[in-house]
Amino acid sequence: MKIKTDQRIQSLNVKVGSCDAGLLNKMAQFDFSYHADASMPVSITMPVEKRFFRYGALHPVFEMNLPEGFIRYRITEKLRKHLPVDEMLFLALQGSNGIGRLSYDTPDVEHEELPGEVLAEILGWQGNESLFSELLEKYLLSTGIGGVQPKVIVPEKSSLVLPALIVKTGDEEFPDLATNEYICMKLAKACGIDTPEFWLSDNQQLFVMRRFDLSENGESLAMEDMAVLQGKSTDDRYRSSYEQVAKAISLYSTEPVADMLAFYKTFVLSCMLGNGDAHLKNFSMIYTDESDVRLSPSYDIVNTLLYNPADTLALRLGKSREFPGRNRIERFGKTMDIQHCSLLIENMADQVRTEIDNLDGYCEKIFKGMKPSLLSSLHRATTRTPLKVRPGRRYSKYP
Repeated sequence: MKIKTDQRIQSLNVKVGSCDAGLLNKMAQFDFSYHADASMPVSITMPVEKRFFRYGALHPVFEMNLPEGFIRYRITEKLRKHLPVDEMLFLALQGSNGIGRLSYDTPDVEHEELPGEVLAEILGWQGNESLFSELLEKYLLSTGIGGVQPKVIVPEKSSLVLPALIVKTGDEEFPDLATNEYICMKLAKACGIDTPEFWLSDNQQLFVMRRFDLSENGESLAMEDMAVLQGKSTDDRYRSSYEQVAKAISLYSTEPVADMLAFYKTFVLSCMLGNGDAHLKNFSMIYTDESDVRLSPSYDIVNTLLYNPADTLALRLGKSREFPGRNRIERFGKTMDIQHCSLLIENMADQVRTEIDNLDGYCEKIFKGMKPSLLSSLHRATTRTPLKVRPGRRYSKYP
């Protein structure tokens, strides 16, 4: 990658797939205007007919894939001596490598084709040095993905589409996070929840997931997370409720009944596994066009209670963020018109218990600490709490 300026980038051409869509400009505010001949929207929340959108902060759909945390810090440290580092630069560096089908062009940044990696070699790495550090050095600047966890988007050799793999690792604050996510995603798959392809490296340091926003013929699918669909910034990912997520699905999905059920199963599983990070950015819609908008496969499922036993739900359920017991979980399902909630919960609990037994002994050192946390969450999510009944007022003929 070649950066040809030492000045702040003020304008980007935005594409939807291979089609020019409009211009994003940054002056005092962020302005996006569609080209006169644009036909495809950058977001289902930003119709082409409206033509012009001005925001004080970066528009949510463009902010969606900005790097955060570890990756943002590393990019900033690498470039800040050479030019101003801001949102427009991050988008320019991302180019066409971000999640979804939006891409960003500027003559100030020239992208180069990268050779790619072999999946089997990533999974079987036995070197003394950290493979993640090596991948990060190669692909840091072109990684267009949100989230604070250390992760990098990696091209896959011999793949029709580049880049196709997301490689994650843990850190000192969240040790063994790769194994944690792998186990939780295995439990999701056991419950019949749609997931991307995923793997754990032989040394159990890397969780690798194949991108699901790429079609079999190599075309990018549009993808918008619930923060975008609710018009919220990334910083507001925790400021909503699961009821609002359900409302967005009913509003945008072209198959709302099936997608409501898929969302409910993912929510139930998060309660069963103690996942306190199921926030707005971890639920998304994918589509080719507005006639085929569907809930994406489930992703980023982890047992956060393992690291913080006092953790809560990421979003509100009703007025509370406390992990719910079975009564609240069933009531939520009924508000979504989910049929046979009790039977669904029982079946999922059986599937989770069976898969936990299958995993017993797998990665024993790590699972030994994780298993009690999972079983505790599972017990809470499947146990009915007694209803609190106020004592009736004793009859008296006196007021």
